[in-house]
Amino acid sequence: MDFLPLFHHLEGRTVLLVGGGDIALRKARLLHAAGARIRAVAPCVHPELRTLAAELHERGYAEHDLLHAVLAVAATDDATLNAMVSAQAQARAVPVNVVDAPALCTVLFPAIVDRSPLVVAVGSGGHAPILARLVRAKIETWLPARYGQLAQFARHFRSQVKARLPSVQQRRIFWEEAFQGPAAEAVFAGRPDQAGRLLEARLAGATAQAPGEVYWVDAGPGDPDLLTFRALRLMQQADLVMHDRTVPAAIVDLCRRDADRIAIDPQADPATVGRLAELARQGKRALRLAAGNTPAARRHAARDALASLGVPCQMVPGIEAAPPPRPAPA
Repeated sequence: MDFLPLFHHLEGRTVLLVGGGDIALRKARLLHAAGARIRAVAPCVHPELRTLAAELHERGYAEHDLLHAVLAVAATDDATLNAMVSAQAQARAVPVNVVDAPALCTVLFPAIVDRSPLVVAVGSGGHAPILARLVRAKIETWLPARYGQLAQFARHFRSQVKARLPSVQQRRIFWEEAFQGPAAEAVFAGRPDQAGRLLEARLAGATAQAPGEVYWVDAGPGDPDLLTFRALRLMQQADLVMHDRTVPAAIVDLCRRDADRIAIDPQADPATVGRLAELARQGKRALRLAAGNTPAARRHAARDALASLGVPCQMVPGIEAAPPPRPAPA
């Protein structure tokens, strides 16, 4: 990962924008939408940019323009000037973006899907911005416009949920279910009052300590692209991941990022089942991520052992590896 994705709070803060043409205008629109106080510096300035800038200096750039700036953007067609802005900004520890010059940047503008307050950013490290925009276009078609309203809806109920469910884990489970249930569908349908009633009813029936569960997922051939949708969903829900040491890192990394991870010996099934049961009794959703495809007899034995302990378990077999192609007849 060349760049760490972060979101920058710019409300009321000064951003230096060097440049006054169409490219600078596009950056100014984004900065203005984020509430930044734009300090624009350029000999000639686009008429629309004039309306967006809090400070306008119709002259050449000078180093003192960086004073009190929390971000600098160089958007001119002068490569020498852009390099100067980058060097001087970095010398002052000011994050800097230079349009179409990733080597001169300490921060990059991603392709953005805006469903405020929900925002999705897609970046390519500056190597393939067209590809990032194409990915953004795909996300735009998948993400309903009312997802922003759903986020606002959740904000309204946040304090009530926190008061009813003091455990971080139980709040996580509650919101995961709420965002995929009838209340969310009511928001998408434009019925916020109904959504509120549904969520209040769901919250009234919630318990401070919901029962845990065990997920048993086989990694199959070891290719992340061959995991089933159900496997991915459970991997993203688990609070703790107990994975075979031989499961490829590319698959383990698809699990929820804040889940605890424990690498184990693949042959330690009896001990593993006991540990999984204990975790489930603590209210956790524990994932057993097994390398390859667990033999059916072992899977069924683990399921029966968990059932005898009163622990619910979901089993997701891996797909079988495709056989090698047959040679063409001579």
